[in-house]
Amino acid sequence: MSHSRQIEIWNRAATESGGTNPAPGDCALAAILLAHGAVMNGGVAHAHEVLSPEELAAAISGFNYFAIPAAAHVLALPSPDTENASEMADHAYWRAVPSDATLTHAFRIKILSHPEAFAPTVGGAHA
Repeated sequence: MSHSRQIEIWNRAATESGGTNPAPGDCALAAILLAHGAVMNGGVAHAHEVLSPEELAAAISGFNYFAIPAAAHVLALPSPDTENASEMADHAYWRAVPSDATLTHAFRIKILSHPEAFAPTVGGAHA
């Protein structure tokens, strides 16, 4: 597996929502990156505010796809409506995703075990 292919897929998910003809892995990666960015910018409550119901559902599905069910669970809960609930949700999310490296690691595991789950890159290769 080419490291440059992994970078291209990651960048395509981050900047192009998975690309023009995304495979299931591309869609899942784009969804978790969008949600993670929203959480990083303002917490779980912020993610609930700025993501559409479809984007939130895709993120929940994406976190499950990448075997990070605790993050999926936090996002699946109702939007925190008090400061205490918001802090608890944020702490639960950060326990599930303590750093960006958590997402990178989950992505690498998935792409190495299922390279066909991601659309070909510019070079045209799956592997």
